Amino acid sequence: MKTKILRNTLLSVGAGLAAVLAPVTARSSSLVAFDAQLNHSSLVSESCNGGVCNLVFQGTGSSNIMGPVTWTAQGVQDFNTSPCFAAAVTITLVGSTGSITVSDSCGTVCPSPTHNGGPYTIESVWNVTGGTGSFSGITGSGTDQGTITPPDAPVVHLSGVVVY
Repeated sequence: MKTKILRNTLLSVGAGLAAVLAPVTARSSSLVAFDAQLNHSSLVSESCNGGVCNLVFQGTGSSNIMGPVTWTAQGVQDFNTSPCFAAAVTITLVGSTGSITVSDSCGTVCPSPTHNGGPYTIESVWNVTGGTGSFSGITGSGTDQGTITPPDAPVVHLSGVVVY
């Protein structure tokens, strides 16, 4: 009888302790600033039809929450629009603990108003569309700004807020 009471008491204490500690040990989401610098890029592929081009760039860079990253940008750019070229781009950043994908559908690439041939400015608003590993379930949004100085490939800075 004493053993049964002791066992029931320990089970009750154990269950209560687990209930109290569960919120502490469970992974909680945090709102954090997100910054990434994408550089050291190269054009991997380009196909155009009627002034609309599908472009793929790859490169390396860094992020405040991911550390060093490799990245791939896949985009469509319409060179028929003026004065700036419309662009829609999806960028996937891959770090040692997971990946983050961001997409924009309303970006622009604008030529220099004073110099023929560049530099061009890049601007867009992006939303997080996915994540893997440590960034599974990530959400957020932000902006990016960058430059293209031909013949060099783009250098882009992303900044925003994410929750993961």
